[in-house]
Amino acid sequence: MSSSMTGATTGPGSVQLRLLGHDGAHIADDESYRLPPQTAELLAYLELREGRTARRPAIIRSLWPEESERLGRRRLSRLLWRVNQAASRELVIAEGETVRISEVLTSDWQQARDALAHPDWPHTASLRTDLELLQLPLLVDVHSPWVEEHQRTWDQRRFHALREAGETLLSNGRPLEAVEIAELLVMWERLDEPSHLLLIRAHMKLGAPGRSTELYQEFRRRLRKELGVEPAFDLARVAALAG
Repeated sequence: MSSSMTGATTGPGSVQLRLLGHDGAHIADDESYRLPPQTAELLAYLELREGRTARRPAIIRSLWPEESERLGRRRLSRLLWRVNQAASRELVIAEGETVRISEVLTSDWQQARDALAHPDWPHTASLRTDLELLQLPLLVDVHSPWVEEHQRTWDQRRFHALREAGETLLSNGRPLEAVEIAELLVMWERLDEPSHLLLIRAHMKLGAPGRSTELYQEFRRRLRKELGVEPAFDLARVAALAG
C-alpha cells in the first residue's frame, strides 16, 4: 500500500478539499493547489464541524481566541471574501451569523469517514483506495488547539480500522498486503501486541517462518526491556494455528 495521496476524484462540478496527507491542506479542482494557512484553517474548521456549519462567534473563538469579537468579526469577513475570490466558485456561504461549506465542496476526510461507516467495512470493493486514505494524517499544517482532538480521534480510528483491514486481508488469502499494513502499524505503535501478532501471522502465511521467529524475538526483547513483561501469545501456538 502506498502512503501517498490517494487519487480520489471529484464529481462533476465539484471541488475536493484535501485535509489528509503529508503535504498540507489543498484544493483539487481543475488543478491542485496549496491553500494559504488562514484559508486552510477556516475550511478545515467548517469541514470537521457537524453539519459543516458554524456560527461566527464560535469560529472567532476557535481560530483567534486572543482577539476581541469586534476585530475577529472584521477578520472573518475579510477571510470569507478572500476564500471565495481565490476559488473558481463559491466554497463558503455566509448567511447572517451562520457560515457553512458549499455543497460543491467535497473532501477526502468525508470520503474516509464514509468508508468506515459502510456496513460492510472492511469487506468493500473500494478497500484499496480506502486504505490509502487511512494511512494519511489529518491537517499536518494546522497547529491550533481546536484541531488536536480531531487529530487524536482520527489517529485512533484509522489505527484500529487499518488493523481490522489487515486481519481481513490475511483471512482472505492476501498475506503480502496484510504484511504491508502490519508493518505500518508496528512502526506507529511499537508495543501494540495485536499488530505484531498480525505481522508474524502474515509472514507465516507467506511461508517465511524464519522471519516470523525473528519478529517474535525482536518484539519479545522490546517488551522485556520497556515493560518487563512477556508477549501474551506463544510463537509455537501461533505457528500451529497458521498451519
